[in-house]
Amino acid sequence: MRLSQLVSSIQLSHQLYHRSKFVFSPSVNGLLSSVRRYCSDGDGKDNKQGRKLNSTVPLNNSAIKLLLKELYKDNGFKHKLKVHKIEDDLLAKVARKFRSKAISKNNRELNETFIRVRNGEDKVMALWPYFLKYAKKEYPLIGCIKDLLYHSNFRSPVSWYQEARNIAPRKIIYHAGPTNSGKTYHALHKFFKAEKAIYCCPLRLLAHEIYRRSLEANVKCDLITGEERLYVDPNGFSSQHVSCTVEMANINEHYDIGIIDEIQMIKDDLRGFAWTRALLGLCAFELHLCGDPSGIDLIRKLADLCGDEFEVQRYDRLVPLSVQKNSFDGKLSNVTKGDCVVAFSRKELFKLKYSVESKTDHKCAIIYGGLPSVTRAHQADLFNDPNNDYNVLVASDAIGMGLNLNIKRIIFNSLMKFDGLEITSLTPSHARQVAGRAGRFRSDFNIGEITTLFVDDLPIIQRLLDTPIEPIQRAGLGLTWSDVELFSYYLPEASFTDILDLFSNLVKVGDKFFICRNEEFKNVAAIVDTVEGLLLKEKYIFCLAPIDHRNPLMSSAVLKFATHIGKRTSITDASLKELIPYPFKMPDDEEKLFTLEAVYDILDLYLWLSFRFPDYFVNYHEVCRLQKELESVISKFLASPRKRKIVSSSAYRNYRSNTVKFPFKLSSVDEREVVSDVKKRRS
Repeated sequence: MRLSQLVSSIQLSHQLYHRSKFVFSPSVNGLLSSVRRYCSDGDGKDNKQGRKLNSTVPLNNSAIKLLLKELYKDNGFKHKLKVHKIEDDLLAKVARKFRSKAISKNNRELNETFIRVRNGEDKVMALWPYFLKYAKKEYPLIGCIKDLLYHSNFRSPVSWYQEARNIAPRKIIYHAGPTNSGKTYHALHKFFKAEKAIYCCPLRLLAHEIYRRSLEANVKCDLITGEERLYVDPNGFSSQHVSCTVEMANINEHYDIGIIDEIQMIKDDLRGFAWTRALLGLCAFELHLCGDPSGIDLIRKLADLCGDEFEVQRYDRLVPLSVQKNSFDGKLSNVTKGDCVVAFSRKELFKLKYSVESKTDHKCAIIYGGLPSVTRAHQADLFNDPNNDYNVLVASDAIGMGLNLNIKRIIFNSLMKFDGLEITSLTPSHARQVAGRAGRFRSDFNIGEITTLFVDDLPIIQRLLDTPIEPIQRAGLGLTWSDVELFSYYLPEASFTDILDLFSNLVKVGDKFFICRNEEFKNVAAIVDTVEGLLLKEKYIFCLAPIDHRNPLMSSAVLKFATHIGKRTSITDASLKELIPYPFKMPDDEEKLFTLEAVYDILDLYLWLSFRFPDYFVNYHEVCRLQKELESVISKFLASPRKRKIVSSSAYRNYRSNTVKFPFKLSSVDEREVVSDVKKRRS
């Protein structure tokens, strides 16, 4: 009898005994073991059959771990990891889970492969397909990482705007000059005379100003901002001219003339991408850029990439600007008509306002970014009107653009500002932007004067204004809906926040570009990502909205609005009033005023969303009425006389000496020298 037949007979006997519920005798077990040993070790004809039998013997855990360790050391395995972009941290996670799966022996095919590798019938790389398949199942990113890396290549954004490239060469004219040099004035001549033109700017106030000036010049012009649409045509048909905020620029329409104001903001960490999009994508045969000279070199390089013509027109200030020899030495009683005291905190601004009004006969207008744009414009009108007592202005850097102000002298209360992440000193560019508001062509003040409230700051502001502005090196880029959609296609189970994180990790840009900060984007995404029923594109749109997530009232409103859209129910003015403190009451103090400002921002958000989700935000005109009501309440508060405890000049100076630091990062200023100068004066 052949050995194979003998084994088959013994196995059949085993099955019969098992079915009869007999216990297999130890002697039979011994016989089977002897036969298997003979078949695997002997030199007989059935040696091949013996190896086949031996392949069915299961592995123990130690053997599996040793084989996996051998796999991970294999050079071929390491090469495959590089090809599939599996980094060390991800490898550790996959390897740990794959080992557990192998030890569990649930996959018969995998277990047999391990046995063949152990027996030398296969190389250790035979395990790679199972490893990769499991890795892709656990981490879907591995299966599409090559495609995502391809779509995350932002090295050539010029190629994104083929419509603009098709009309090349465009003629780009850079109007370079400081504040109050007339650069925008000259560019607007082209705007008014063109058959079809677009004006793009950073602020609603500026867009409103050009819209108003166009109508006064008998040029039919529409106004397009995130929160507002004003059409000359009563039926809503577009005019040949449009004044808009830069994010709203239509890059699919063709224009004879395009104007992009404040082009230096292309370097802005938060909004720079909007200027880059307008610059590269506007289909204008002649494109006029207005800004300070710092952007000339970068824009010239981008124009070359686009195949466009480029020229520079330079302008000087129309009125001189000088730094005074003396500071105010902390004495606000020295302010005179036309003075503007600049600070970078709302609370500080109100302290200054009350101090000036208590120590002088002047009334103070106040301007800062948190105020509604209409209120800011009203405060500017009060200050500019020579026939009232509002002779002094206290303001933040919000005066740097968007408002025409008759300022004689800028008085810096501080040279430190919170930039959203930390407190830093003003940059030379920022200092010039604010200081340049002093003096105005064809006004009562033909010379602009600069000084500081405290003597410590005077040499520093002088150094800031003397420091050459560093050339802009890179232009901002941002995440578009197309990018989000592509990532979602490859990773359908990924959350919106996961997509944003993945994009941040994978994106690559060229040396002339950078990715704008998207912390605010991610924070809003975290709020809306958990809302049931909200589509991915709807989440993306929310992230583009003007939202300050740090304000609890605003965050609550965002969640409420997103929930309504997820449930496909409309948000009426009645449901909106339940969310905000309505009816509006005159605030008792600044803190309550700041709450009303947050409420105004919520109403702004409603208007912004009404143009993106008209089926759900249905009460546009009623919310506009609520805004006007709130503007009236805020204006009344600002006009009402208030008495507050005023900190003495000496006490405040001592406070500053102990707390204020000067972390300068200036190209031609020795930080140690500046700090040394300050310490000497303090001592």
